[in-house]
Amino acid sequence: MNVTDKNRGWYAVYTKSHFERKVNAVLSKKKITTFLPLRRGKTRIAGFYRFTEVPLFRSYLFINISPNSEEYFNVLNTTGVSNIVKRGNSPCPIPSEIIESLQKLVEKMNDEISVITQIKRGERVMIIKGPLKGTIGEMLKVDNRKYKFVVNVDILGRAVEISIPPEYVDRI
Repeated sequence: MNVTDKNRGWYAVYTKSHFERKVNAVLSKKKITTFLPLRRGKTRIAGFYRFTEVPLFRSYLFINISPNSEEYFNVLNTTGVSNIVKRGNSPCPIPSEIIESLQKLVEKMNDEISVITQIKRGERVMIIKGPLKGTIGEMLKVDNRKYKFVVNVDILGRAVEISIPPEYVDRI
């Protein structure tokens, strides 16, 4: 089946616990575009704590496919994949600007990000200065000297948060 690029979109894949990396590797071998955001984190291995790269969103990774293609079924038939996140009966697309913002955050600010699960909706903002220039997200004001900048992935009910100076942020 021929699929045009205009039908492609980003979708979240829900994996079995601790299968994110394995699923990512298998899907990459199948020539499916994936994005597995990783952060530095502390894990307990054999009774000791070690700093390693851990998934930013446990049991989730992102894929860029067309929902009506062979790729869709290849993803579902991959060992470790539980499902593609859906709204109703159809896969729920994730806006590409959210994926781009997550990619920038992970690439540039890996040591300073933390995951939060509950977030109050703030104003939509864009970073206008610094290495994350052009990143879109929401802002939660902490105090007069620093803001909490948040990229929210609504469909997963999760967000990524960093501290940023107020002069780096502007309303959209």
